[in-house]
Amino acid sequence: MSRVKGLKGFMEPENLKDFEQRKKDHISHCLNNHVDVSNNKLQGIALVHEALPDINFSEINISKNILGHMFSSPIYVSSMTAGHSEGKKLNDSFASACEQKNWLFAVGSQRRQLMDDSAANEWKDIKAKHPNLKMLANIGVAQAIECNLDSLESLVTSIDAIGLIIHLNPLQEAIQPEGTTNFKGGLDKIRLISESLSVPVIVKETGCGFSVGTLLKLKSTNIQAVDLSGYGGTHWGRVEGLRAEDRTDINSQMSSIASQTFSNWGESTLSSLMSAISIDPNYSIWASGGVRTGLDVAKFIAMGAGAVGLARPILQAAIKGQAQLISYMNLLEHELKIAMFCTGSESLSQLDGKWKWINKN
Repeated sequence: MSRVKGLKGFMEPENLKDFEQRKKDHISHCLNNHVDVSNNKLQGIALVHEALPDINFSEINISKNILGHMFSSPIYVSSMTAGHSEGKKLNDSFASACEQKNWLFAVGSQRRQLMDDSAANEWKDIKAKHPNLKMLANIGVAQAIECNLDSLESLVTSIDAIGLIIHLNPLQEAIQPEGTTNFKGGLDKIRLISESLSVPVIVKETGCGFSVGTLLKLKSTNIQAVDLSGYGGTHWGRVEGLRAEDRTDINSQMSSIASQTFSNWGESTLSSLMSAISIDPNYSIWASGGVRTGLDVAKFIAMGAGAVGLARPILQAAIKGQAQLISYMNLLEHELKIAMFCTGSESLSQLDGKWKWINKN
């Protein structure tokens, strides 16, 4: 076991068990409907119906170039889990499905690799089994702040990633009893990483979305994309509240109460997307957070999203088995094509702008 130079707050070997248990808890609680906001605000958006589409359904093309790589769909599997024994089986399932479907796969946090070199074997094994799989590496901003560039480059290299996600999760870290809340210097470090790393950098929220102010700040960097991950789906404040509610120590008791106070905190994916469009960003906008259907995907694409991600529904399908996961992914693509057919859109670019407000409340 080794520790990375430049990373503060190293986990000692005996604490890895606590780390692994926390990751297991996250998966189990993410399957609890209480953590799902179940309101992505898209009910107020409709696509413009075309009763006489001058296209053939069979010729609809949903392929998408993402970060310079061609994928069969604009839909990607968003970051979920890593760093524990149960994660490897789940990630192998996600990886297998993404390779089969030619979808982009964003891996869970690689934080454990910064503390334990052997943790990289999980991803190396998956990459060896699925050589055509395209993945995005992933680390939290609190860890990125304290990491040197070589350490971050090693995360990318370990999975032959085509990009690095830096995830932002201030609410989760503030509520989590063992959370890491040192975010000072985050923007400057993101700027440095985006200028120096060998692959594109994506900045991602984890369920609370982005304000105009934050999106404007990110225009001063060289990041390639922002994954909005807005309020509307899995809420990590609620997840941490469930983890804390059965514990008796004072920090956990406060976390449990605070999670209820902040259970509806965040900018929705829809409002985050509208904010992003308003600032004319110099980076691509990806929409995730509350996406559940192919129609949701179509609406976000029509409104300007360059790619659309899902996490919890993918997890729920994978738990039922690989066949169910593939079936769900096929359904998402089929529903997206139906939306395109009924708007007269033969390609994703033709879908752009074919939406309208039906209720702004």
